[in-house]
Amino acid sequence: MIVSLGVEDELQVVDALTGALAPFDIARAVSALPEGPGGITCEIHKCTVELQTPICTSPDAIAASLSSLREFARQQAARDGQSVLAAGLHPFSSWRSQTVYEDAESYPTYAWILNEYGDVARGALSFGLHVHLGLPDAKLRIPVLNGLRSVLPDVLALSASSPFHEGRDTGLASWRHSVLERYPRMGVPDAWPDEKTYFDHIERLRRLGSILPFQGMWDDLRLHHRYGTLEVRICDAVMSLERIWLIVALLQCEATVLAEEAARGNLPEPEPRLWIEENKWRARRHGLNASLVDWRRDEAVSTQARYDRWLTRLFPVAKKLGLWPRLEVAVAAALLKGTEADQQRRWRSEGGSFESVVKSLVAATAEPWNAAAPVRRTRGDVEIGSSNAALGPPVEPEDSSFSNSLRS
Repeated sequence: MIVSLGVEDELQVVDALTGALAPFDIARAVSALPEGPGGITCEIHKCTVELQTPICTSPDAIAASLSSLREFARQQAARDGQSVLAAGLHPFSSWRSQTVYEDAESYPTYAWILNEYGDVARGALSFGLHVHLGLPDAKLRIPVLNGLRSVLPDVLALSASSPFHEGRDTGLASWRHSVLERYPRMGVPDAWPDEKTYFDHIERLRRLGSILPFQGMWDDLRLHHRYGTLEVRICDAVMSLERIWLIVALLQCEATVLAEEAARGNLPEPEPRLWIEENKWRARRHGLNASLVDWRRDEAVSTQARYDRWLTRLFPVAKKLGLWPRLEVAVAAALLKGTEADQQRRWRSEGGSFESVVKSLVAATAEPWNAAAPVRRTRGDVEIGSSNAALGPPVEPEDSSFSNSLRS
């Protein structure tokens, strides 16, 4: 079984000289986009450009598509003296100085949102990475959604890239959710008993006027009301294509494992939302330095232990999908590098200003995708370019009940 993939990549458009957010000419970009897979569109704020990959079957195809789309967006922005970058929030620009798409005739959905939510919508100047997971069997979508909720904090920690907001260091690795969660119907979703109940609730919201007739909910994870995909929406925008590859690979493997378990009828009870919210807070606050709670063991564990246990769970599927050992090495490299929020803080310390952070983000976002070389992992470090023929599974954790402890 192959879980299909798609990604929406929300980029910031900035003035190339000042680094401040700037309105993007989306109409010109749409008309200039060559025929072929992938798309480009706008969001409520005119300084946002959203890139949309085609449906893919591998994380490599996702990364390659985003690399091409980012280069196209970069070229389009450069025509107006602008640059593009990926991060969950802009380091210093304020939402108050941004223009929005509020013309009801041309942008009726955005106009309705701005009217309904006011400054909640205008102030939600944030940028995310949305990963779509397509399951071949519709009967598995809600069971997999219920299980996938548990790893939302883990992928958030990998993506955390919003430490700064309007010229301040917030103290968090991901402040983006502090901005977004002013909206209603946001955050970690509840577990749902079945698909009918899920869509009945959406239809009820529509009938009562809470959302538009064609809208769905905006949870950190949702069953998309039109596409039928499971859309993971919790991630900050990510500058590194290698980090995006890792997030997409982990989610594809986890969704595959969950689907196989659901088909066999041996999924455990979904974790309560309060459990997941606690780990989400820890990931937001500390990123990859967080200790997340293993609720089924009643213990807080280090990030290293958390991902080691997750890799043990994913190993058989990752090997079958051709993602091993690259997946293990990518996790080790991410833990060594830390979050992109950590990197932004280092850039600010070295450059002495938020403008220097923007400049570095622009350069990092422009780096093209290069498929990984063969790799070998050793205890304590990562070796690149070695033979991987003899690689086996990761070392089993002491408590082999992990298959029930992080099972989403």
